[in-house]
Amino acid sequence: MKLTPIRTATDIQFQMKPIHSRLLGFFLLLVGLDVELPADVVETRNGARLVGKITKIDGGTVFLATDYAGDLGIKQAEIVRLSTDADVFVRLATGTTIKGHITPATAGGIRLAGADGEVGTSVDKVAAGWPIDAEDPAIVAARRRWVYQVSADITGKNGNVNSNGLAIGFTAVLASPQDTLKFYGSYQYASTEDAGITTKSADEKKAGIDYSSFFSSRNGWFVRSELEKDDVEGIDLRSTTDFGLTTRLIKNDRHTLVGRLGAGYRFESYPVGPNNKGMVLSTGLNYALNLGGRAGLVTDLQYLPSLDDFADYRFVHDSAFEIPVAADFWKLRLGLNHQYNSRPLSGRESLDTTYYTRLLLNWK
Repeated sequence: MKLTPIRTATDIQFQMKPIHSRLLGFFLLLVGLDVELPADVVETRNGARLVGKITKIDGGTVFLATDYAGDLGIKQAEIVRLSTDADVFVRLATGTTIKGHITPATAGGIRLAGADGEVGTSVDKVAAGWPIDAEDPAIVAARRRWVYQVSADITGKNGNVNSNGLAIGFTAVLASPQDTLKFYGSYQYASTEDAGITTKSADEKKAGIDYSSFFSSRNGWFVRSELEKDDVEGIDLRSTTDFGLTTRLIKNDRHTLVGRLGAGYRFESYPVGPNNKGMVLSTGLNYALNLGGRAGLVTDLQYLPSLDDFADYRFVHDSAFEIPVAADFWKLRLGLNHQYNSRPLSGRESLDTTYYTRLLLNWK
């Protein structure tokens, strides 16, 4: 009989040692040689070397997706070298588009290795870049997109005087860099109860459409139509249609100031008394301040005097501070609204002032 020797745990351990040694040696070899997996590399003037995946180059910024710091945006002016591990599309400042690898040049800058040969250039001459399976950022930016917003706020008070209020609104905007189409509507209701008597302090319905188009980077035209019903102000129907010229007085990443000047027609009907109608001068200013982190300040001013009598006018002012809450699509708006009518109906005030805290839901 042939006996089979019994393999002990110690024997198996001795046999495993050479395998462990080979794996450990291979790992040390990789570390010692500083071997990297294929990736895109961005090198900056201050010596930083960032490794990740370039998702696009647009607007003077290189966007880099990394595992260690999330999505980064590096100013193109601070970059001295780029390299990619795969073919990409690159559009130069001259308008030429090249498909190929980006590699560092020996004397600085970059080289674009395409099917028709290599082209040397500097990083600042790159107008845009995007992966093979993506689109030119300029085409994406020029495409019209819908943006929606719904707002709501509810107020209440108990004590010597009981009061409650409700305001809801919606906005739908189809926008591109050249034009903007906006649909909007709102409803506001408020009442007070004192000594058993309920009095309405606000009951306003409003809806409108606004379109603006720019024929240059700064100048364009607009047309707008708005309908309003206000039972507290005593307005059965107020219809305002105006058109004119618009200009971007300021436009950068932080500030936007847009002015309007035009003319229009206003019609007002009341429960009693004659209607009011005639041509109006249409002026307006819209200012937006970007505070970073999706927070901002917005102000809108409108001044609409009658062309027959400049003492007969309406002035509307709305300013609000917006701050993000919870997820990306929620915001909180703290605002102040003034509506002034120089010639109100008998027994009505000229100025309506509203303070509001409003929750906004935005999505695309």
